[in-house]
Amino acid sequence: MKQMNGAVVFITGGASGLGLEAARQLAERGAHVVNFSRDRNAAEAAVRSIEAARRSPEQRVGSYQLDVAEREQVLAVFAMATTEYGHPDIVINMAGVDCAGTMAEMPFAAFDRVMKINIYGTRNVVEATLASMLPRGRGRIVLVGSMAGFVPVYGYTAYGTSKFAVVGYAQCLRYELKPRGITVSCYCPGEVETPALAHERTTSHPATKAIKQIGGTLPVEPAVAALVDGILKDRFLIVPGLRMKLIHWAFRLTPLRVWNAVTDVIIAFSLRKAGQS
Repeated sequence: MKQMNGAVVFITGGASGLGLEAARQLAERGAHVVNFSRDRNAAEAAVRSIEAARRSPEQRVGSYQLDVAEREQVLAVFAMATTEYGHPDIVINMAGVDCAGTMAEMPFAAFDRVMKINIYGTRNVVEATLASMLPRGRGRIVLVGSMAGFVPVYGYTAYGTSKFAVVGYAQCLRYELKPRGITVSCYCPGEVETPALAHERTTSHPATKAIKQIGGTLPVEPAVAALVDGILKDRFLIVPGLRMKLIHWAFRLTPLRVWNAVTDVIIAFSLRKAGQS
């Protein structure tokens, strides 16, 4: 895809953070944007923000309440949005949830919630999207993974598991859908300065913080600008930020035993500093 002017874009999780910023930047480039969010009040505020970013007042901006974990709801709401706004050219599944904590301390309900939203929610959105894209033989699906879907992080047992699954799912989908005219991208940011991150920092384990500090933190705007650029350049894997690109390649090229040895030292030091064994 070489331009966004006139494209119809569906974005789940578009009421705040990366999703909202993606909606604004795409509206600035001339896209019609349809926003999906569980929070109705936040979604209404997001619509006003997206409308203010439009290149032209003729661009349409819509909003629907949606829980991606509910399959039948996703299918019905996407069909409704398609009827009202037209077939989506791009669908970006930003909806997701994090959950910092070790497996030994994590209730089943917390782990289950992450799986239902991050994995099954992704699958549900793809199913609803394909109902529109497959008959036309064109379109782009952008799934949101994470660098935690490549590089294991202490205290990210649930989140990392879900994002490893999303990355693998995206890779398989790419092979299946490319011959049918549909492009798949996988957006894998590292730590980004969002409202969710501010909350997470209040509960994160010291070892988690120590590992994540290596990659640094990106502001929302450049993180999303890299996403838009990756879509325009037809990239499959989109990793924003130089430091995270370097970490991704370092992980791929470093023997696992060496990577594990270095990580073990960082974790052991952090645990001793925190007074834990």
